[in-house]
Amino acid sequence: MNDNSENGLLSSLNGKLEEEPQSIAEAKKRGKKVVGYFGPYVPEELILAADMHPVHLAFGGELEPALAGEAFLKPYSCAYARSCLGYRTLSTNPYYGAVDAVCVAYTCDSMRRVQEYWAKYLGVPSFALGVPQTHDRLRTKPQAVEYFRNELQLLRKKLGEFSGNEIRDKEIYQAISLCNLIREKLWALYEYPLDGRSPIEWRDALKITHAGFLMDRTDFLRELQKITGDLQRRSLEDMPYDKRARLMVCGSIIGIGDHKVLDIVKQAGGNIVADSMCTGAMFSRKRVKISGIMGNPMDAIAERYLYNFPCPFMTDIKMRLHNIVKVARDYQVHGLIYYSLKYCDDWRADFKSIKDALYKELSVPTLLIETDYTPDDVGTIKTKVEAFIKMIEGQI
Repeated sequence: MNDNSENGLLSSLNGKLEEEPQSIAEAKKRGKKVVGYFGPYVPEELILAADMHPVHLAFGGELEPALAGEAFLKPYSCAYARSCLGYRTLSTNPYYGAVDAVCVAYTCDSMRRVQEYWAKYLGVPSFALGVPQTHDRLRTKPQAVEYFRNELQLLRKKLGEFSGNEIRDKEIYQAISLCNLIREKLWALYEYPLDGRSPIEWRDALKITHAGFLMDRTDFLRELQKITGDLQRRSLEDMPYDKRARLMVCGSIIGIGDHKVLDIVKQAGGNIVADSMCTGAMFSRKRVKISGIMGNPMDAIAERYLYNFPCPFMTDIKMRLHNIVKVARDYQVHGLIYYSLKYCDDWRADFKSIKDALYKELSVPTLLIETDYTPDDVGTIKTKVEAFIKMIEGQI
């Protein structure tokens, strides 16, 4: 078990992250605009190419913003969607307060309302990004990527007008190069737990990823280079083999600050080694690939973002099952924690299919945790997780 969060490996990154709100405030005084975005389908590359600062507003886990969001969305909307509005109204989160505009991918009905309400009730320019529900890994439905490409072109135009900077292909190429370097290094961090002697835990990789949602991307790349250099100098031979139950987490978004279930798993003696979440390894899974110097950057971006891991609101459940089973097999997991935010209908609907596929293919059991941001169910979840891990330990 490694403790990299408070000192050592992540100390420099944590220091930079603490300074980031002030750095953003100073940049805004110099005329730099800040664009927040919701959802993994919004390309950071377009925001960067417009010379603006992207902030992935993926915060969650706090009850107060979720309750504040009920002024806009019904209580039976998921806690994350309500928080996407609640944070701005409370004015307690510096990143929500700093954004000059937001981009929202239409991945569910609640997020569609989030996009509308930022403009209508919060008075912030809000740009929509339509995402086709048809995800076809065999590329037999060209209308899907054509629709998404057109949506990206429209977003490119709106971001350019908002920033006052024409978004040229040259700047998009440069942004793609930067983002690809970040993804490459992030993905390497998630691969360390493949081995039982890892110098970094999955949760550390998740914290690093979340820091990258907020920081200036060039500064973040420098911090990643420091971290990867430190890891490469560490000897795995001197590390004891981690004998804890190897777990995978899958399901609804685990946002920045949403650590209730993760803490319970750690306290119960479980070791999360892999995930299938849009705010985890999936975010860095695939690079933007451009064919030659004459390749069209918008086509490449459309390909990467549309044909990454398909979201549950998309139709390609076979691809989701294939990817989840593959990750579970590669990381030799003993059990799956299925994290489902209450009223997140898309992920909840996939639960049985994923549970059955994992058990049929790998004999891996699944524990369903349905929760929200209230602390009231901590005891119940703790009991379930402890029993699940004890069962697994009796079989390995």
